[in-house]
Amino acid sequence: MLEALRESAANVHTVEEYKEWSKNKLRPILPHEAMISGWGHRHAGGVGLDLMVTIDFPAEHLEKIRNRVGAIDTPILWRWLVTERPVTFDCDNPWPDVPQQWLESFRGFGLRNVLAHAQWDTERVGGTYHSLYRMPAAPGDRESQLFAEVVPLLHEMFCRVMQSISAADRFSACLESLTPREREVVRWLGIGKTNSEVASINGISENTVKHYVTEIFNKLGVSNRTQLVRRLAEHEARGPVYNTQVY
Repeated sequence: MLEALRESAANVHTVEEYKEWSKNKLRPILPHEAMISGWGHRHAGGVGLDLMVTIDFPAEHLEKIRNRVGAIDTPILWRWLVTERPVTFDCDNPWPDVPQQWLESFRGFGLRNVLAHAQWDTERVGGTYHSLYRMPAAPGDRESQLFAEVVPLLHEMFCRVMQSISAADRFSACLESLTPREREVVRWLGIGKTNSEVASINGISENTVKHYVTEIFNKLGVSNRTQLVRRLAEHEARGPVYNTQVY
């Protein structure tokens, strides 16, 4: 079964092909009615989702669960961060600490249940997150074990699919996901300030600035200041984007 999935996945390179594959190949094995796959990165507050692909999923739910800074906030992902194992949720038997607003939206859009899992990728400095909704019955150990075997394949396929999304879109999404301090550093780098000048302006050490610059370069996929300035100019010319790119 997994070998057949791998063979079919080899032909998937675009967002639309990924969506069709999930419907035609994944659903027969793990029945569900809606799905989300996303790419994100770690930060001080947890994880920021930079890009998401939705399949038959109510996008309105995503708007309802954004937090005060506009990021998508879900207890499913928070639970995964603690265990790093497949997470199951059934709205008929919710966790005691689940946010009421999130639960009301989850129920309101008839999502019923969810099976979610993720995979970190230290080489790419981020990870993918995958969640299946509206399964025929509340997912259990069998579904969790099977999904754990499938997610590494989803991870590699989704990373490949991201390459089909324009570099400008990926840069914009990653730029919006930077922390407030990283965005401040980027702003000064963009107008040509040195590490020493940025440190003086912000009242921090030059070594701290160097750390921010390294993190910024990794997150934005650039290797030097010249590339950063050029990509910032392209971003400004395109105008603002949402915190999370949703396809």
